[in-house]
Amino acid sequence: MQKNNKRITFRHFLNGVYSCDEAESFFSDIKDSANRQTVENMTVEIWEETTIQPSCTHIEKERYKQEARLLLKRIKKRNAPHVKQVLLVAGSVAAVIAIILTFSYLFNGKNNAVTAYTEIHTGFGEKKQFLLPDGSTVVLNSCSQLSYPVKFVNCRQRKVKLQGEAYFDVAKDAAKPFIVATGHFDVRVLGTAFNVKSYETDDLVAVDVERGKVKVEMQGASVQLTAKEQMTVNTLSGDFNKQKNYSEAAVWRKGWLRFNHTPIRDVVRELERVYNCRIIFSEGQEFNNLISGEHDNQSLESVLQSLEFASEITFKKENNQIVLYKKQ
Repeated sequence: MQKNNKRITFRHFLNGVYSCDEAESFFSDIKDSANRQTVENMTVEIWEETTIQPSCTHIEKERYKQEARLLLKRIKKRNAPHVKQVLLVAGSVAAVIAIILTFSYLFNGKNNAVTAYTEIHTGFGEKKQFLLPDGSTVVLNSCSQLSYPVKFVNCRQRKVKLQGEAYFDVAKDAAKPFIVATGHFDVRVLGTAFNVKSYETDDLVAVDVERGKVKVEMQGASVQLTAKEQMTVNTLSGDFNKQKNYSEAAVWRKGWLRFNHTPIRDVVRELERVYNCRIIFSEGQEFNNLISGEHDNQSLESVLQSLEFASEITFKKENNQIVLYKKQ
């Protein structure tokens, strides 16, 4: 294909501004295996351009992801079966929108069998409960994403990919281990109930086992957990800790908040996800507090008041955002 013309069409499609003819041309080109290298080259070029874009806030990133998912739905409706897994990142003056086209291939002799994937997303303050193809139950917390095969067939394992937080009640199948893959670790089970918290932006990530047994696999280490055990990982230092935890797992399912020696910045990120708000720290002050406490179905203001009571951190509202500062 003519590279310059196709680059223009490629960019138009990613930006969501294109004609019917351009859309037809786009899908025709990416289905042609002869154009695969050219498409990959243009993807790399666009990715490199995004590295010079200004960074955006956690809330902005989540909103841009939601916008990107609308485009992803349009792409899936067009059914492009020969597209390999590609990460397309579109840059704009205001921000960077990440768009993921997920197509996985299983090769059997000369035949290409496509394994279709489903992606479930949640927004701010949103939770979703659903069943996986094997009968396992998942509850997805706010600002999270789970990707899984439409069917667990012709495979030796049941593997799903998680960004964010989810509670799993896994259907037993000794012949097919269940694996939750995250950006920080993998959790391998046969049949059990557990919670995984692994947001990309958080300093602490964790696995809590409600019943059964799981194996947490990290680079260079693995840890086995049984019922009422928890493992936390500090993503900044790489340190991890295994401990008993007799509290109910995943209390967020009923609208509760629980913090256990949680860094204040992780607390703020969770409040932003739950209440769809913007919270910033006062400049010139150091915030390294560890917060512990539980709140049942509280309003944002009552949670902030509890935070103020338990620490020297107070708050004020300024220009549609909340500013945290330390008492003088």
